[in-house]
Amino acid sequence: MLADTGATLSLVDTKVLKRLGRASEPLKPYDGLVRSSSGHRLRIRGWMVLPIRLGSLEISISLLVADQLHCDASLGVDALGAFGAVIDVAERTMTLKSTQEVLALGVTVVQETYMTAMAVSVRLPPRGQALVMTNVIGEAADDATVLVEGSLALPPTLCVARTLCTVQKGQVIVEVCNASTGEYWIKKGTVVASTAVIPESAFASLPQPEERSPENGKQSTGNAESEPEAVRSVTEERKERTEEKVKASKPDIPPDKGAEADFSDSKLSSEQKALFQDELNDFSDLFVESSKKPGRTDLLKFEIDTGDNRPIKQQPYRVSGAEGEVMEAEVEEYLDLGLIRPSNSPWASPVLMIRKPDGGIRFCIDYRRLNAVTVKDCYPMPLIDDILDVLGDARLFSTMDIASGNWNVPMHENSVAKTAFTCKYGLYEWLVMPFGLCNAVPAFERLMETVLVDLKWRVCLVYLDDFVIFSKDFPSHLIRDLS
Repeated sequence: MLADTGATLSLVDTKVLKRLGRASEPLKPYDGLVRSSSGHRLRIRGWMVLPIRLGSLEISISLLVADQLHCDASLGVDALGAFGAVIDVAERTMTLKSTQEVLALGVTVVQETYMTAMAVSVRLPPRGQALVMTNVIGEAADDATVLVEGSLALPPTLCVARTLCTVQKGQVIVEVCNASTGEYWIKKGTVVASTAVIPESAFASLPQPEERSPENGKQSTGNAESEPEAVRSVTEERKERTEEKVKASKPDIPPDKGAEADFSDSKLSSEQKALFQDELNDFSDLFVESSKKPGRTDLLKFEIDTGDNRPIKQQPYRVSGAEGEVMEAEVEEYLDLGLIRPSNSPWASPVLMIRKPDGGIRFCIDYRRLNAVTVKDCYPMPLIDDILDVLGDARLFSTMDIASGNWNVPMHENSVAKTAFTCKYGLYEWLVMPFGLCNAVPAFERLMETVLVDLKWRVCLVYLDDFVIFSKDFPSHLIRDLS
């Protein structure tokens, strides 16, 4: 827990609520904007009242619930004032007025913050990224560990990867990305990031892996070139949380079904599986229970550019009785899920019911004539040779796919009418990006590569709605240092 005298509000990480068994409790809404000390916006889910104990004193405090804090909880001046806390920075102690208890502050606060400026001018192509050398403005000590965060003065389309780096000869390597569709020049001397020095004491609680001789060591399992001690060195807290699972010598089925991993083809040990499953459970809100109800991105609204072409109107195709039943059920389901709505569009593409090899019937839309008048998007797909080059040394892989990929992308308001499809049950139009459009594939690939711009080719590979995370061993697979 962090005592933050520079914060006016107090926060708690969502992982703490899970450990307390209170993750399912409804949160009170919070509409305010909360930023970190570096100016980055924090994702606030709401707020709730929790009992906080300092020494022998326990007080109920209103805490904002946030994702991915660097600590379990952060007590701002509101909570510290409620406790009557007096902090002695020199002695690194906190005194509670009411009980006169003196508490040691085990971890020092961030000591220094410096800005970094470009050491040379760099040209970034559209959607391009680069590792650039920056000069630390000030006298940051060599070999100091710093947290790099992008400057608020940068344009929204120029992104800086948030990473831990080491200062070398007054310089820090920063990863920058041009998320725009145009070329961007970053001139020498431009301030691109802030660097907060992390004190060595912040890492003191991390257990170090034990060195073992071959005779007393254990064999590594399957694809994971790591021993139990190395796994435990990832985080002692995760070891405690999974102790009961490891005792049984078999992976338990986690209570959070939404983030359950498939270990059927895995050769991980029971402990490794439990640690991996716990990591997924901590981010279970990123997974959906059903592919029928995916999320919605706000990074893209799909447009269909047909130039000056007039609307194309086609008649519905004739269907058999069995095909009509499937068609009706599909339309009703899409309406219930909010994917489509009734339309009065001048555009109309017919529904085509396709027989599958197993005898089933697939609902498709024949967008061929619409595609013929659509201006094509030529965004490239990853080359297989490039993918194989990157995966050459990897030994551990995790695969994920985006639930109902296209349906995560909303349609642009000016293109909804062009998606209209006609069938024996009426005319409807899509509110999300439908399958069958010629530009859906490049648009989705661009979206995925933009979202994963800091990770692709280094940590993961993406091909449309499928992506694979790769690593050389289990500890780096579970928690990756991107510095």
